[in-house]
Amino acid sequence: MKSNFLLLLLLSTSLKIFDSMHVTRTSASATQPRIAIIGGGAAGLAAARVFSRQGLNPVVLEKDHVVGGVWRRVPASKSRPMYQGLRTNLPKEIMAFREFPFSSTIDASFVTHEQVHTYLQEYAKHFDLEQYIHTNCRVEHVRVLLEHGASGLANGRDWKKIRVDWTVTKTNDSPTESCSDVFEALCIANGHYALPAIPPLEGMHYFKGRVLHSIEYDVPQEFAGQSVLCVGGRASGSDLAREIAMHAKHVYLSDPKAPSTPVTKYNVTWVPKTTHVLSDGSVGFQDCNESVSFDTIIFCTGYEYQFPFINAASNLPLTLGGRRVAPLFEQLWHAMEPNVAFLGLPHSVLPFPMFELQAEALLHQWLKQWTLPNKDVVLRLAEEAAVSGGEGKEGGRVPEDTHYLGDAQWEYCRRMAKYADIYEDGMEDYLMTNKTIYDDAAAARANKFPAGPDVYRLLCYARHNAMRSFRRWSIAREALGRCTVHPS
Repeated sequence: MKSNFLLLLLLSTSLKIFDSMHVTRTSASATQPRIAIIGGGAAGLAAARVFSRQGLNPVVLEKDHVVGGVWRRVPASKSRPMYQGLRTNLPKEIMAFREFPFSSTIDASFVTHEQVHTYLQEYAKHFDLEQYIHTNCRVEHVRVLLEHGASGLANGRDWKKIRVDWTVTKTNDSPTESCSDVFEALCIANGHYALPAIPPLEGMHYFKGRVLHSIEYDVPQEFAGQSVLCVGGRASGSDLAREIAMHAKHVYLSDPKAPSTPVTKYNVTWVPKTTHVLSDGSVGFQDCNESVSFDTIIFCTGYEYQFPFINAASNLPLTLGGRRVAPLFEQLWHAMEPNVAFLGLPHSVLPFPMFELQAEALLHQWLKQWTLPNKDVVLRLAEEAAVSGGEGKEGGRVPEDTHYLGDAQWEYCRRMAKYADIYEDGMEDYLMTNKTIYDDAAAARANKFPAGPDVYRLLCYARHNAMRSFRRWSIAREALGRCTVHPS
């Protein structure tokens, strides 16, 4: 009697634990590996689509209540990079996933963040990915177990299993639930636009005005009548300077590529690198004799990689810092535990198409045929990559910026396609059409005053893959609707 009671108690407890995990197990073959995906943004959705297309049932853990990741704007948020006026600096014709173009009802090529977020939601719905996505799930810890025998992986490879712990919150009032499960492979796609990178600035403690990072920016009207310094001359710095200049007293855009003599146009002064803050609170610039006083400094200086669920107890050696993640092979596979992958780390790329190819490479190598070098070679190549400055270093990036690709992205995508065993003439046509349009859009916005009239976003494109070419035309400024162009 007592043994029957204990058996029933054990069964009841097991069922409660199983139910609390909020992971629906389907009728997938027992030989198929269970794969977890951390993140329901563009990279996580691409992985879910690629894996499910193969008949797998991935478990996607998304911390927000909806998919879309970084593309979901929260008005006045201080921790999300989307702001009201953001419009892409890449045309939608090369942003889209290969098998799912943007809606033909969108006339403009340079789309708004709302349109991108809608696109990702439609992508998830079209391919029925919602069944794999578990929202309001914040991953707390990842641990590589000592247990071997990962089932269903290529060539019966004996990789260690991975435990993932997470918490689930249904509403603001309900208590969180702690959950845990074990997987044969893990795809980490948590994005890299959450931890602001703010470089040290000599004498910063002397500055008495407001200091913020671009992640805190939402609308330009709050800077009305102010003197504002935007530090960083890449896309976010230029776009924010352009927007704010419509309302501010004056804007300075600090850019290492600026000429040594400041240039002023459109209520924006383009100045060299910001070097220090003087004791009177004014700001100095490289090779400039005069300093300037500001009400606000906005650091448009990018983001650091972070994986808060990986720590010393994870049994997963990981080095972060200086915009590099190591040890990784091909900026994707963990060199010591290759059934753990980091999706979407390379930047200055066409993100969505690259995510898709990375996921296809993972699928083929994990499930079909493992063709990567042996572990010793992989680890050596990973260590070399971490200190080399990356493939795109010829573009003048700092040596530590391992994941910058730029023009090197096309060869990287070819390698991903080869790892996925899908590289052929059609793939080369696709990649070269992407490159041709990418280069044209880059030329349209280059060699101009960085915060000047935003005319390149009036361009529209149509792909011609077979010819590795495109058709281009311009639309009327009014057709963009709400946009960030400076009135000319």
